[in-house]
Amino acid sequence: MKTKVKKSKFKPQYRRLLFIDRKIREGGCPNCFSLGAEWEVSYKTIQRDVDYLKYELDAPIEYDPVKRGFFYSDHTWFLPSLLLTEGELMALLIGTQALDMYQGTPVAGTLREIYQKLAELLPDKITLAPELLYDRMSFINAPARAIYDDIWKAVIRGLMHQRVMQLDYKSPKSPHTKRHEIHPLHLANIEGDWYLLAFAPRFADITQYAVSRIQHAEVGEQMFRPPAGFDAAAVLKKRFGKYIHRAGAEVLVRVRFSAELAAFVAEKTWHPQQKLLPGRAGGVELTVPTVAPETMLPWLLSFGAHAEVLAPPALRAQMRDEVRKMAQPYGP
Repeated sequence: MKTKVKKSKFKPQYRRLLFIDRKIREGGCPNCFSLGAEWEVSYKTIQRDVDYLKYELDAPIEYDPVKRGFFYSDHTWFLPSLLLTEGELMALLIGTQALDMYQGTPVAGTLREIYQKLAELLPDKITLAPELLYDRMSFINAPARAIYDDIWKAVIRGLMHQRVMQLDYKSPKSPHTKRHEIHPLHLANIEGDWYLLAFAPRFADITQYAVSRIQHAEVGEQMFRPPAGFDAAAVLKKRFGKYIHRAGAEVLVRVRFSAELAAFVAEKTWHPQQKLLPGRAGGVELTVPTVAPETMLPWLLSFGAHAEVLAPPALRAQMRDEVRKMAQPYGP
């Protein structure tokens, strides 16, 4: 009784070549029909594989007209292996580990399928054991907000075909959804979450939408032209954290950090146009340009008493008022 070949759902050519090579070496003089039947592909597919082995990889394959099958005229020839350097293997493993940051999004499933296909291409034996790397590195990321699959597909469709879209969008500042008409321009993953950059006619400017906050999306038939001179990279450079600011007059935000946080603040690039100067008592002063200083408030509050807003006055007042509200539950 012939044993059926155990195969994965994904059948890359490299796996078939290994199979054909093994069957020929067993000495049974297999042919295209028997190999195709065992691997569950057409004889034409096997014939193309045999031609590839013979003419591209210089395999010494001959045909025995009596036995009606293939054999090797030189048994010292071996099929070249798919080799990975330690660095390449590490990159592959890091990629699979990094998939965790996309959990809850349609991207995760697609990426996992791609990495599974890459894994199928690897030889059965490799020099560097993957488990050794897995034991020595971890990825701990903030959970990405879930994105509905139909929303994701609609955004991609509108983006790729330059179609006007209608969104029902729920802002974190309001419990109600609002209808927005947009021209989708660019999709960006910022600190683990997906954001859509779009031209919004109601604002006559580029606007940022968190894809996870889109409740409903419709792709229309009307096409649009991107704004002249639109440069996604230039827009993203002006962001602070996850916030991408619309056009407007920039103001300079100046923040004094205490000596305890001076080294921490100085070792990071918070904004591509930031400036750092020595502050008093061993602290540092950070200056960044922005058109929306209020969006920096949550970030500033995260430093507690170690951050003092020096300018602009409006942001300093907002900071003071927010700190007072925070103190109220704790009494005088």
